[in-house]
Amino acid sequence: MTKVVRFTKIRYLMFVVSLSLILAGIVGTISLGGFNLGIDFQAGLSQRVQIAPVGFTLSYTGSGAATLDINSGTAVLEVRGDEGVTKHRFPLADYSTIQALADVLNGIDGITASAQRPSARPSTIATGLDFPLSLSTEAQGVNVSPDGTESAVEINQIRDALATFDNPQVQVVGDPSRQEFLLRIADPAGGNKDAYEKKIVLDLEKAFGDGTAVVKQSDYVGPRFSQDLASQSVSLTILALVLILVYIWVRFRFGFAISSITALVHDVLIMLGFIGVFRLEVSTTTIAAVLTIVGYSLNDTIVVFDRIRENMGLMKDRPMDVIIDTSITQSLSRTLMTSLTTLLAVLALYFFGTGAIKDFALNLIVGIVVGTYSSIFIASPVLLGITRASDKRKAKKLGSHAPASGTKGGAALSVESSTAGEESSELVSGPVEIPKADRKLKGKRQQKRKK
Repeated sequence: MTKVVRFTKIRYLMFVVSLSLILAGIVGTISLGGFNLGIDFQAGLSQRVQIAPVGFTLSYTGSGAATLDINSGTAVLEVRGDEGVTKHRFPLADYSTIQALADVLNGIDGITASAQRPSARPSTIATGLDFPLSLSTEAQGVNVSPDGTESAVEINQIRDALATFDNPQVQVVGDPSRQEFLLRIADPAGGNKDAYEKKIVLDLEKAFGDGTAVVKQSDYVGPRFSQDLASQSVSLTILALVLILVYIWVRFRFGFAISSITALVHDVLIMLGFIGVFRLEVSTTTIAAVLTIVGYSLNDTIVVFDRIRENMGLMKDRPMDVIIDTSITQSLSRTLMTSLTTLLAVLALYFFGTGAIKDFALNLIVGIVVGTYSSIFIASPVLLGITRASDKRKAKKLGSHAPASGTKGGAALSVESSTAGEESSELVSGPVEIPKADRKLKGKRQQKRKK
């Protein structure tokens, strides 16, 4: 006989633990100045920048105009003159070094190429938003990605270089040896896009050398858009909770729906408290993580509730707390195994992912743990409290002969006996037998059972 774990006996302790975590998250977030809002929820500039040394310089002294572009591993030098347009193509894979490429470029009239890193490979040329590069009589640098032979620029060095901005946010993109960073600079007042773009490049080149800052991507979010996005995210979350309430109300009953929503709100509050206290960035990825956990936690809760509903018909002579404990015990192994296997996949994302993926995985890890906890220690105990309160109201209205929720037609246990003490299971003597549903079989399966 499987032993039933009495989860409901420690429900008040678990309520205190949950309330403490929620309050600690709220107080911690407020004391630290609120959430660390990302560029998605506040006006500002977001740039992907690479710190890359200059591989070679180019200048053009001809009478026309010349531009250099690099696409699909091919350098294209276009010269426009009186005789028309001439395009020179140089597949980078055909040249073993920057010096070899510079020698070929020097063979074109008016072009002067000077290799700064002659042994670097042309395939490592780093292009930014300034490409195609318009050449002039003044030498312009073409960057190459770091080859890993020198110590990489660290994230704290980037933060120090941008110290003149208010709380710049910096993240490493990809392999640290490539020295690519995602920069996010807040602009609460708005309208400073051009000024911020120029200042970022100047500050970085002041710290790491002239021409070393390669801007690969630049996005600006205005104040109105960020405010609209924030309000839409909150509305979306509230709408999801309302739809969940209606769904569980229809599938089960209203008490089950209230219990589920209580557990989901509990999960969201603890997740938000964790995000606020540990200063994780709040972005659209965070909203996706919260909604993912809402769905995951709801799935766990519905599994337990479905078993409770089934056992309410099979255990008509048992009080509600015994039914709930039996149901949780029956579904416990399934709940824990599902959470464990999901955690293994998310942990892989956390340890091997970077940037937004890493933050998303961390939010999911916290959410999975909290969601599993709430489906056992929050949703079901809240259902027990709602059921007992409903029974008390029925007892007052109909008298002491009203049937309890764990019974049918007043069988075995009255409302007075189930509510006389908070732990009605103390009135139940002997071991609790976990019931098995007698399912109807048809055809060959029915014949096998008869044999």
